[in-house]
Amino acid sequence: MRNAVILAAGKSSKLAPFTYEKPKGLFRVRKEILIERQIKQLHMAGVKEIYVVIGYMKEKYFYLEEKYGVSLVVNNAFANKGNLLSLFAVRDILADTYICCADQYFVENPFLEPGESSYRICIQDKAEKKEFRVHFSDCNVITELAIDGKSEYCMVGHAFFHHSFSRKFVELMEKEINDFGVSDLFWEEFYGRHIKELTLYARIYEADSVYEFDSIEDLRSIDQDFLVNLDSAIIDNICWALKCEANQIDEIKVINKGLTNVSFSFRVKDTYYVYRHPGATSGNLVDRESERNVQYLAKERGIDQSVIYMDDSGWKLSYLIEGLIKCDIRKNKRQLKKAMEYLRILHGCGEREIGEIKRFDTVAEALQLMEIASVSKGNLFQEFAELVTKVKKLDSYVKGDNYGYTVCHNDTYSPNYLVTGEDKMYLIDWEYAGMNDPANDLGCILCRDDFSRQEIEDILTEYFGRSLDWKEHRHYVSYIAISGFYWFCWGLYKGSVNDDDGFFFLPAYRSCRRFINMAIESYEKSRDIVWEERQG
Repeated sequence: MRNAVILAAGKSSKLAPFTYEKPKGLFRVRKEILIERQIKQLHMAGVKEIYVVIGYMKEKYFYLEEKYGVSLVVNNAFANKGNLLSLFAVRDILADTYICCADQYFVENPFLEPGESSYRICIQDKAEKKEFRVHFSDCNVITELAIDGKSEYCMVGHAFFHHSFSRKFVELMEKEINDFGVSDLFWEEFYGRHIKELTLYARIYEADSVYEFDSIEDLRSIDQDFLVNLDSAIIDNICWALKCEANQIDEIKVINKGLTNVSFSFRVKDTYYVYRHPGATSGNLVDRESERNVQYLAKERGIDQSVIYMDDSGWKLSYLIEGLIKCDIRKNKRQLKKAMEYLRILHGCGEREIGEIKRFDTVAEALQLMEIASVSKGNLFQEFAELVTKVKKLDSYVKGDNYGYTVCHNDTYSPNYLVTGEDKMYLIDWEYAGMNDPANDLGCILCRDDFSRQEIEDILTEYFGRSLDWKEHRHYVSYIAISGFYWFCWGLYKGSVNDDDGFFFLPAYRSCRRFINMAIESYEKSRDIVWEERQG
C-alpha cells in the first residue's frame, strides 16, 4: 500500500506579505485550497494514509485531521532548517511513499499513474527560473543535480520513493543528520550528495501541467482572480482605503520583512503605494494607538506627509516615496538642518494636541527588553551587571535635571529620514513614538554610529540653533549613553527571538560604554562632559 507525505512546515518568505496571514498551502487557487486539492487527488488514487508535516502557523492546518483523516506531524525546527528535517520527522513511515509539497498544483491528477520505480517529476524550463536542475541518461535515470545549473530540465512537483529507495534514504539520514549543515538541506540536496547510491528516475511532464509557486506573480499567472479569492485582510484593507478592486492591485514587491512588521509596495492604476502589515508579535514592542496619534500629528505638521491611513490594529497605507537619495546628516549640511528642524517642530508639540500617547521611559523600556531576552539568552542582568548599574545611576541623574517630556520619535537615525532628489524630507516609522525627554531623539541619532566629538557638537548646535550651556551639554551627551543602552537591549531582544539584531547593535553598545563613565563623572562633579575618548 502506498502512502504520502505532504511537506507544509515552511514559511515561504517569497510569498510575503500574504504568508504573514496564512501558510501558502492554504492559499486558494482557481477556487480550491492547494493542500486540500492535493489530498483529494491522493484519495482519488487510492492513497488514504497521508502525513502532513507542519510548522509555520501549524494550528491553521489542524482542521485537516478531522476533515480528511490525515495525520499531522509537527516540525518545530522549520524556521532555520531545510525540509530534509521534515522528512526525518516521518522517517519511520517512509516506504512506497509520495513526497509532496503543500503548494503544488497539478492540472491533472498525477497519482493515477503510479509507476513502480522511484522518480521525481521534472519539466523543461528554458527560462531557468527553477533551482534544482538535472541531467539524466537515455533511460531517464538522473545522473546529476545542481542548484542553478545549466540543464533545461528541473525538478518541479512530487517524488515517489520505492520502499528500497526509502530504506536507503532513511539509513543515510540517520547516519548524517547531526553532521554539520546536513539538517539545513532540502531533501533534494541531500539526495544529490548520494546520487550514486540512490537511483531516481526523471518523469517528464509538460511545463503547464504542474506548478510550484515562488511569487505572487506565479500565482496570478494561472489564476488572475487569485487576490480576489485569497480571503486576505490585507487586500480588504487596501480595497477599502483606496476604493479599488482586488484585481487592480499590481506590482507587489516586498520592501521589508521582519518580526515587527512586513512592508510592501504596489501599484493601483498609475499610483504607487506602501502597505505596512503588523507582525504577530509586534504588540510586545509597539503601542499602536500612540503610533497612530503621533503619525497623524507628523502628517499635520509636515514632518511625514506620506501617510494616507493608519488603523488601530497597526496596518498602515502610505504613498511610495520615489526618487530617494541617501540621507547622510554627517556630510550633508542641508539634510542635517532639515532633520533638526523636524525634531524641533515635533518637540514643540504638547501632549494635549494629540490625544492618548504613551510615556516612553528609555531605560525602563530597555530593561524590559533585557528581561525578555534573558529567557533564552541566560541571565543578562548578571552578565552586564556593571553596565546596568551605571545606566540606572545615570538615568537618575538626567531625570533630576527636570527637562520634562515632549512628543518624541524615539527611533531617529538616518534610515528613518527619507530624502528625495529635490531635498524633500520625510521622517518615517513612528512605532516607538511617545512622550519622552527630547534628548533621547538626539541620543538615538548619535549612539548608532561612531560620531566624532566635532560631529556631535555640530549636530547639537544645529538642533539648538546656538551653543549649549554646560548643563544642557552634559544632559544631551549623557543621552548618547542612555539611548545606546536601549538599542543594545533592543538588539539582545531581537537576537533572542532569532530575528536580525540590527547593524547598530554593536555600535550602540560601544556608544554606551564610550560615554557612560564620563557622563556619570560629570554629574558627580557638577561639571560639563570632559571629553575622553576611552572605553567605559
